[in-house]
Amino acid sequence: MSDIFNRFSDVKNIFVEGKVFDYINLDKSVIAYDRLSGAISKPLKLVLFYGKPGSGKTFLLEKIYSDLRGKYPIVFFPRPFFDEKQFLKSLFEEVFAVKAPHFSGYEEFLTIYKAKIPKISEQTIVTVLLDEAQLYPQDLIEKVRLMADTRLFKFLFTVHKTEKEEILAKDYFKTRIWESIELGDSEMAEVRSYLEKKFLYHNKFDYLTYVKHHIPFIFSITKGNLRTVNKLLFRLFEIYEYYESNKPSIVSDKNKRRKLIEMAGIATGLIND
Repeated sequence: MSDIFNRFSDVKNIFVEGKVFDYINLDKSVIAYDRLSGAISKPLKLVLFYGKPGSGKTFLLEKIYSDLRGKYPIVFFPRPFFDEKQFLKSLFEEVFAVKAPHFSGYEEFLTIYKAKIPKISEQTIVTVLLDEAQLYPQDLIEKVRLMADTRLFKFLFTVHKTEKEEILAKDYFKTRIWESIELGDSEMAEVRSYLEKKFLYHNKFDYLTYVKHHIPFIFSITKGNLRTVNKLLFRLFEIYEYYESNKPSIVSDKNKRRKLIEMAGIATGLIND
């Protein structure tokens, strides 16, 4: 019985939030990836990358960083900074791979930074990827803008676009943005492709059968948000894990599959019971 229990434990764990992302090529991701990598290769100061929470922005940034770090000087900060000196210190250490000296402030940072670069060129311009940039203090964002004007750095801001607030309208993102790239939620065909590739990647393709005929329903309650899809599927296979251990007949009943997805939807707050 423990082997059967572990079988569903392994399946649910491929949907754990916060695990290292298994990059899945989807139409929207490929388009955004091409636009982002193209923007990074251009002489742009600031690029804005935005989308709803859970649309896959961070995952795409990780892929961009992994693929381009051997081609361009590039730094990725997945978590926001709230202190200017800590930001400058971390940036210095990421670029030069040495312990940063003490900086009294931005001007001293710039002086020391320039002294370590014999000649400013396209090869020395560092691309800085800032995830969750909507959380940065406005005065630090202002410093980032000044840094972009030095031509030593170019920045890619990643921000949330929410129903209530249009990020592009925020004053401190409104000026000097040279290019804006949006990552939307997935269409139903993309959700289907995502799940097929996700199961295949983890050698669990046989388990696609538990959701295959109900993908339209999964799409309708998650609205194509991949983070929400992951949460729903994690809870679904947690339910299967429970029944396999306590009432295996439920697991083998194909007519119960829609009902179990509904149970997972209720448990995750996607469906009102």
